[in-house]
Amino acid sequence: MVSIRNFYKNSTILISGGTGFLGQILLEKTLRLLQPSKVYLLIRKKKGLDAEQRLHKMMAGIVFDRVRSLSTLPKVEAIEVDMTRPDMALSAETRRQLEQEVDAVFQLAASVSFNESLQTSLRENVQNNLNLYNLVRDMKNLRVAMQVSTMYSNCNREVIEEKVYNDVGFGGYDAIVKMLNQLHETQKEAITPYILKGLPNTYTFAKKCVEIKLQQEFSHLPVGIFRPPAITSTYKEPLVAWIDNMYGAGGYVLPMILGLYSAYFLDNATVPMFAPVDYCANALLLSAFDVANSFHTGRNVIPVYNYADKSCPNFQDTYNYFVEGLPWLQRSIYRHFMNTRTTNESRYRFAVALMLAHASAMDRLRIMTGQTPGIRRAVERALQMMDKSRLLMVTNWEIENANIKRIQQSLDPVERKLFECDLGTVNWRQHFADFIPGLRKHVLNGRKNNSR
Repeated sequence: MVSIRNFYKNSTILISGGTGFLGQILLEKTLRLLQPSKVYLLIRKKKGLDAEQRLHKMMAGIVFDRVRSLSTLPKVEAIEVDMTRPDMALSAETRRQLEQEVDAVFQLAASVSFNESLQTSLRENVQNNLNLYNLVRDMKNLRVAMQVSTMYSNCNREVIEEKVYNDVGFGGYDAIVKMLNQLHETQKEAITPYILKGLPNTYTFAKKCVEIKLQQEFSHLPVGIFRPPAITSTYKEPLVAWIDNMYGAGGYVLPMILGLYSAYFLDNATVPMFAPVDYCANALLLSAFDVANSFHTGRNVIPVYNYADKSCPNFQDTYNYFVEGLPWLQRSIYRHFMNTRTTNESRYRFAVALMLAHASAMDRLRIMTGQTPGIRRAVERALQMMDKSRLLMVTNWEIENANIKRIQQSLDPVERKLFECDLGTVNWRQHFADFIPGLRKHVLNGRKNNSR
């Protein structure tokens, strides 16, 4: 059996979404360990920076400290794209170059907002992805293309198997897009809950739709679907507790970091699905290797890799472990006071009112002392995210994860250590205790430093 490192060695890899959270860790591990000949990153213009400028800024970050120390570094090339266009704004020459050279593709780009309209989320998370796969279809030496979905794309089910569920109503994705194009905004808002059919937000629905479209149109290619759970900071690599965003768990702990009364609609006994981002990157690399090894002409079912298990502590313990990452005085306060965790709607709404009143008072104090307000606004955004993911806080699922388990068991001891992704080996208490200090250092303090 070909080793993982030999599989990727001297390959040409294309990553879409390489500037994102998971994308940076995937890129760093690839450059540091796998020795590809070249890595192409599809990058859009953002905040006045072109693709090359964004790549340069990213590669100067702390995540790539170990990579920059290498004596030889694989070539990384930024390609500016507009994913909303069918041709992605690629020149004919660049497109031919990618078609001839690329043999491994990782599609990670996504809009992870839970509050987007259905039409926007379908455009960002389905159509933009399909534009890329139309390029993938023409790659002459393609060995694998991995689509990063989410473990929650079918979270309206009690049991989630490693397969694509083609159960979208209203005639399917294409019919829904056509219908939305003909409706007014108020009509779109009114019909959205019926289209979602039990899924908690437009993001999870869009991820479900892109899985179905890939199965329908690209199953003849070596394509695989990787479903990670909620992704947390790094566990080990390339450094401990690195994170660059306030999504997911970051939004949930924000009120604690700000010193606010904290309200959570959750069941303390529920076991959440979490995974450190470096473990996710390793599992993604292993899954891609497995897709390439198992592909055969005539295959018509896309393999799915559910990356989740029951090793996480329940929410009661998870909350306590997060609190351990606070300074000692806050730790004592939040362990015994200043929080409400409940599934009682009335109690939750009362706690939310307390939290918002507290945030407003802190904003007024900031104004009086010449500081910029914005605490209540940040808390309101966090609350919107919580409300759009409420199902995730009160539900336990049965998850089939045979594919990931099979790959892990087939590895030799050296590669099992190099590509560690067994969630049962995570010290969750230490990982969650490191989370808030990491968030403070790399996100909150980092933003302050960048604004100076």
